[in-house]
Amino acid sequence: MTSLLALFVLVCLLVGTHKAGVTASNGDSILGGVCGGIARQAKMEPNLVRVLAVLAGLLSGGFVVLLYICLWISLPRR
Repeated sequence: MTSLLALFVLVCLLVGTHKAGVTASNGDSILGGVCGGIARQAKMEPNLVRVLAVLAGLLSGGFVVLLYICLWISLPRR
């Protein structure tokens, strides 16, 4: 049951980022451009988004890492 809930949340987050118009960044990219694209869309500093992503990855038990990989594969390039 927990894995189904996690899968549902993952799908909702992926669909939400695509509907919000988030694209992977080519110019401000370290590993895939996901954090750069999210930072551009949210009008934040890319390094702050990267630090928050690393902290969330450590605290989530790997869920954020899975989300990052899915976004890396699915986000269109800008």
